[in-house]
Amino acid sequence: MGNDLDGLTNNLEGIHCVIVMGGDGTMLRVAQALKGNTVPVIGVNLGVVGFMTEVVVSEIDSMIDRLLSGDYMIEDRMMLSGKVISKNNTKINTVDALNDIVLARENSLRLIAVRIEVNDKYFDTIEADGIIISTPTGSTSYNLSAGGPVVQPDAKLMVMTPISPYSMSKRSVVFGADDRITLELVEKRKDSENIGLVSFDGANNFHMELGDKVEIGASENIFRLVKFDEASVYEILKKKIES
Repeated sequence: MGNDLDGLTNNLEGIHCVIVMGGDGTMLRVAQALKGNTVPVIGVNLGVVGFMTEVVVSEIDSMIDRLLSGDYMIEDRMMLSGKVISKNNTKINTVDALNDIVLARENSLRLIAVRIEVNDKYFDTIEADGIIISTPTGSTSYNLSAGGPVVQPDAKLMVMTPISPYSMSKRSVVFGADDRITLELVEKRKDSENIGLVSFDGANNFHMELGDKVEIGASENIFRLVKFDEASVYEILKKKIES
């Protein structure tokens, strides 16, 4: 898979599988480029730690043989859909994410204040460096480094994890795939500049100011991943940590 992914979906007629050479970051870029196309994807790990990449370079010949013989499984991964809405509703952007949607502070050492609604009902207001809304696939990414739980990757749920929250009582919360989460930048401290950045899979960044919102829920799109190894995510995590 080359660096230029524009027009990828225009070249998939008759293609049964996309082989991605790289790491998890490359897989995330491919997930964005596929734009809902359900062709399965398999990753060859050229990086250091790859939770989504299935094989290493030395196994390519075996991988090809197994693909040609149909000796593999396909795992459907849930994706998120986030709608960024300006406070006056004049600007709306909708983007999907395979790993996570993150609302974080932008160019400031101060905390941001985020009002959280779930299914249009007030849930909490959190002061933190940011908020991560993660898929099960993304639970081993930024969510994990922020202290969030690891989730079986083919589950259907969302994990909300605050990044360095001001209150020690703030912990990760798991929501159902049918829930809708709204994050809004609000004023908490008069001397605090509440400017944020919302990021989709570490890319597709949008500047956010007071009153701007991002509405998050499960996407209608899925990402289909080719799997050879039946090892659980917990076994893989143990192996990655020990390597």
